Amino acid sequence: MRLPSRILIRAIHLFEWLLAVIIIFAVLGEGAMMVTALANYILTWELSERFRSFLSDALLYLIGLEIALLLLKRDFVLIIDIMIFTIARKVIIQDVGMSETLIAVIAIMLLYGLKLYGAGQKIRWRKMQVESDEAKNA
Repeated sequence: MRLPSRILIRAIHLFEWLLAVIIIFAVLGEGAMMVTALANYILTWELSERFRSFLSDALLYLIGLEIALLLLKRDFVLIIDIMIFTIARKVIIQDVGMSETLIAVIAIMLLYGLKLYGAGQKIRWRKMQVESDEAKNA
């Protein structure tokens, strides 16, 4: 009973790693196409008209990279980063009013504060403690 569950866990980890690699390659390919599109927008003076879609795509690629990183590292702080990028992208894509924008800004501030002084601080503190313990034992 224990061996099949170990094999299943390893298979899941391998699949997650493979999915992360696929996401990274897809984002790199789309990023290269986005750079050429940006150059085209600049040359044809369409950047101001296409800037919202360009920024939306760039944030979508960042979210994809953060998800790939989350699959590889399994770090809680990365979830907060994904939430921040998702809220920012949502506000940029939709033509929202002032109250929705204010709520989004407050949410991003709270998430960023949580990242710096909340969960992220605890994780960084634990990492430093483990590293100092390893240095003492070495």
